[in-house]
Amino acid sequence: MLSSLRSLPRGAPSGLWIRTFASNKIPAPPMTYIAGEEMSWYTMKIIREKWVEPFIDTSKWEYFDLSCKHRDDSDDKVLHEAVASGARLGAIFKEPTITPSAEQVKQFGLKKPRGSPNGAMRRGWNGITIS
Repeated sequence: MLSSLRSLPRGAPSGLWIRTFASNKIPAPPMTYIAGEEMSWYTMKIIREKWVEPFIDTSKWEYFDLSCKHRDDSDDKVLHEAVASGARLGAIFKEPTITPSAEQVKQFGLKKPRGSPNGAMRRGWNGITIS
């Protein structure tokens, strides 16, 4: 780790160090990334844009949008694809998702209520718990 630390150039404030790497980004291993809903989605979008993507190459990540609207539009195909990806890769990051109430089904304009994605994920991932 110390070999990757370099002091800032002459004229910069003293005592500051920057971390450098041989390449611009650290390669991340393949992973299933499951995007969620509402504030968790927005928060993770900011974290990815500001703190992950500038430093880590996430090109091997497989992204799935499990928002209520996208699940409804795909007739839950996206859920099955995400479960298959997670089972294949064995590395999963999941944002919180919601199971819409009857009122939310109307509010979001969904075709029909969808069950919780967590049950399908547990079954597809051999009982792995999701927190």
